[in-house]
Amino acid sequence: MTGLGMSVVRAIVQQHNGGIEVESNAGQGTRFEVYLPTTPGSTG
Repeated sequence: MTGLGMSVVRAIVQQHNGGIEVESNAGQGTRFEVYLPTTPGSTG
């Protein structure tokens, strides 16, 4: 994701008290991990 799309994702994740980790390696690509808090009674 780049540009406006990534900024929208970041804003949504922050609004839900989550976080994003990014790892990028030349020639191998980029990995995004999105963390969102669980809610009581949720499964997973």
